[in-house]
Amino acid sequence: MIECYVIGEISTVELLCDYIDSYPLTKLKGFTFNAPESFSPIFSIKPEMIFLDDALLKSYEPWLARIRQFASIIIVSNSALKAFDAFENYALDYLLKPLPYERFIMSINKYNHLAELARGMKLPLRHKIKDSFFIKADSKGLKEIRIKCDKLLYIEALQNYVILHMEEGISYTCYNTMKEMEDSLPESEFSRVHKSFIINDDKIVSIEGNTITLHGMDKARIIIGNAYKKAFLEKKNRSMIKKDKQTIQLLRPPKIALSLSFFCLVILAAIEKGILETCIGI
Repeated sequence: MIECYVIGEISTVELLCDYIDSYPLTKLKGFTFNAPESFSPIFSIKPEMIFLDDALLKSYEPWLARIRQFASIIIVSNSALKAFDAFENYALDYLLKPLPYERFIMSINKYNHLAELARGMKLPLRHKIKDSFFIKADSKGLKEIRIKCDKLLYIEALQNYVILHMEEGISYTCYNTMKEMEDSLPESEFSRVHKSFIINDDKIVSIEGNTITLHGMDKARIIIGNAYKKAFLEKKNRSMIKKDKQTIQLLRPPKIALSLSFFCLVILAAIEKGILETCIGI
């Protein structure tokens, strides 16, 4: 969950607080109407994202310099004219009122993307899952469900979450990224075949062209994306039983010629001895 704090005029604060509360990846940690008397509450909370009215950029620059040490700042404004100043002050994004919900989500996605890159540079390789794993199956992270790998058919990406499709038509939604899933699942058992699909190799029934049929999927098909096709086919070919070329011994031209010559000699010898005439009734 991304912890957020909002500072601005009443209408902006109310709208952003609604967005933050309704979005599954964000959590509201506090808000302040207009200019705050003190930034001490923010320093104690240390939210990850702060939505800030552009009027506070210059007057609170010393405070903002400290805030940037632990939070990303999103500037909110009525005009695009101050966008340059915002990015000069290391703002992560610049939102124009009346703040459409879709634009708010773009800011969250931008933060997620940069945070994921930072984690990839700082953290060691993710521990690979073996037999099962747990997911948080609700937006508040209160309910955790154990997923058994041998029951998982495939994972599908939808917007900012993924759906785990299980056997017997069961599915679960969790708020992880496809990269997190791909990095955690064992490569020997799961394959990323499309930007939106990770499949359980053991559940493959057939492969025809660029489509994969999985166990229990009589009508639905998984498409193999061009970017993932080469790696997947190479992996699949390693489990292919190949025909032994030495089992078929074809006669080479010299051997064929020798066989024909031997056959002709036998015929001539039979004619000379009168055997052939007797056999065919001449």
